[in-house]
Amino acid sequence: MKRLTLILILSALLAVGCYDRHDEPLSGEFSAQANCDIGTLRQLCEGDGFHLVTEEFICVGRITSSDREGNFYRSIVVEEGSGGAEVKLGAYNLASQYPVGLMVALHLKGTALAVENGVVQIGLPPQSFDSSPREMEAQAVIDRHIVRSSSIEDVAPTICDLGSLDTSLCGRLLRIEGIRYSPLEEDDASDYYRFVDENSNAIFIYISSYAEFADIEFGDDTLAIQGVLYHESVGRGIGKQFVLKPRFDDDFSPSGSSF
Repeated sequence: MKRLTLILILSALLAVGCYDRHDEPLSGEFSAQANCDIGTLRQLCEGDGFHLVTEEFICVGRITSSDREGNFYRSIVVEEGSGGAEVKLGAYNLASQYPVGLMVALHLKGTALAVENGVVQIGLPPQSFDSSPREMEAQAVIDRHIVRSSSIEDVAPTICDLGSLDTSLCGRLLRIEGIRYSPLEEDDASDYYRFVDENSNAIFIYISSYAEFADIEFGDDTLAIQGVLYHESVGRGIGKQFVLKPRFDDDFSPSGSSF
């Protein structure tokens, strides 16, 4: 009898352990149907403050970010035809659970929306003294609002030139070609690197000191760089600028002759 009881206990613990695994996308059919898009979410939270979602809104898109090399932290970026949004998860090792190209459904009822650094942010309702959505730290809460599919496809960045940048593009995965490093005269923008095109239009590239490619050297080469677009303050006296946030070392590639 004792042996049978021990076997039952071990079987129950094993079942719990299997239930708690979130390191693989879910299998099976993905039946969620979108009834709103990220462009609509941006309209809902235009202006200051945040918007509390009380409707049964569902957005469906693919993940374009990754924390695999350390330049993204505790969030995922989801993009569909109308734009991109950053979801605050408050969890680590997200690349194994939410790889680039994975289709997900965002179940938004009960979440809060805000535009921060030009990007639609999705999280839990903020504290009474704040207007910024909170991270979804509990796995049960994350699973309630983010449903993973079994569909993973390559995601292609939108190719854009610096003269065409607009805040409506923030949150999208972009590829900017034909730019080269143009260091600032003073080191007032830690972790931000200025790049310019042949017309002297500028963009900043954000590389966290914790990123695996933080020691990258740019030299005088003309590059194509891809990443998620933000509009944020980059340092003292510089103010808000367009900022591209790469995900991987191979988001940097040569781009023709120099200028």
